[in-house]
Order: sequence, then structure tokens, then C-alpha cells
Amino acid sequence: MLKLMKYEFRKQAFSKLVILALIALFEIAFFYGVIRDNQNMIGTVMGLLIVFTLGALFFLAFESIITYSNDLKQKCSYMLFLTPNTSYSIVGAKVLSAGIQIILAGAAFFALFVFDAGVLIARYDKLANFKKAFLQFLDQFYNIQIDFSDLVATVCYIIALWIFIITLAFFSITLSTTFLANKKYKGIVSFIIFMVSNYLYSKISNLILDGRPGMGDVSILLTWQTVITVVFILLAYFGTAWMLEKKVSV
Repeated sequence: MLKLMKYEFRKQAFSKLVILALIALFEIAFFYGVIRDNQNMIGTVMGLLIVFTLGALFFLAFESIITYSNDLKQKCSYMLFLTPNTSYSIVGAKVLSAGIQIILAGAAFFALFVFDAGVLIARYDKLANFKKAFLQFLDQFYNIQIDFSDLVATVCYIIALWIFIITLAFFSITLSTTFLANKKYKGIVSFIIFMVSNYLYSKISNLILDGRPGMGDVSILLTWQTVITVVFILLAYFGTAWMLEKKVSV
């Protein structure tokens, strides 16, 4: 599976280089604004970087889905399924590589924003005072405190949710190109299945969590949601691999 994951990373390497190059340009502009004390430029660059971060994360997930779709449709990519690897290994490698890319990208962007925020606080004393005042305001008027366990639980849930969406997309694409291959409107049907599966995931999650003790605690609630999401990821993964085993020679 490691070789398959390496193959996936290599196929999508060019887009990562483009993202890194654009980030480097943003950082050059950011530091130029800091050195020149150009606050308008700093604000513009930070705003663009936030938008770019969200777009990049969406793109990484979308690219994994498109790559998988091409592997099933294009003859040169379809050869992957003729290698001496089980469909479970192939799909598992794709899911893991997509998840790792999202985790690493998210961690890298988070570290970048923390670093840039540290530079701004060191450069402008009033930002440090604003940070303290803002946290005190949240605590005093809304009783909101930034808890580390809540932050970790939130990050884990977001990652699991991203991976679930990607895996469910794999499932829908596989259904469209295997059991629905000769059916009319197969693309529309698979998209409807994707949306219905998302709806069922939401409804089942709510049924499981409603009334369960401890759900008022953010970290406990998000931990349970993460566990449920992982179960759905496994269902989509095994369903995808099973369809490939039945309809594709591997």
C-alpha cells in the first residue's frame, strides 16, 4: 500500500508545487508590508491568504476525487486496477493519501497563520493588547473560553468529515462506473445517492447523539461525531472496494 500511496502523491505533486509557490509570493508580500510598515498591504495580503487557504483545501479534496474518477475512466490510468493489488489496497491508498494531504495542508496553513500572527504581534504592540482584550471580552460576556481539548476535538472532526466526503464521492463514482455503467442518467443517479447518503449520515448522527448524556460538552460531542463519521468512512470504503472487486478485474 505504501507504494500505491507514493504513486498517488507523485501524480498530484505538481499542484502542491504551485500552491507552495503562491504561498511564497504571499509571504514575500506580507513581509514587505511588515518591513515597510504598510498596514493596508498587510491587511490585503492576509485577506487574500485566508481566501487562498480555503480554496486550496477545497482543491486538494476535489483533486483527489477527480484523480480517482480519471483512474476509472482513462485507459492509461485504468491500468492501475490491473496491477497485482487488491481493490481494498488501491482504494485504501487513495483514501489515506487524500487524508494525509488534507491533514498536512491544514497543519501547514495553521502553522503559517500562527507564525504570521506572531510576527504582527511582535511588530505592533497594540495587537498584543487587542488579543488580551478580546479573550477577556469573550470570557466575561459570553463565558467562552478557548479550551485545548475542544480545539483538538474540532480539528479531528473536521478532518474526519473531509475524508468522509472524499470517500463517499469515491463510492458514488464507483457506483456510476460499475453497476450503473450502462444505465441512462447514471451520473445524476450517483449524485443523488451521494446527497442522500450525506442526508442519512446527518440524520443517523442526530439520532445517536440526541439525548445521550454529556452532549453539552463540546469535546465529548465532537468526539462522538468523529467516531460516527469514521464508521461511515469505513462503510463507504468497503462498499467502494467491494464494487471494484465485483466489476473490475484486479
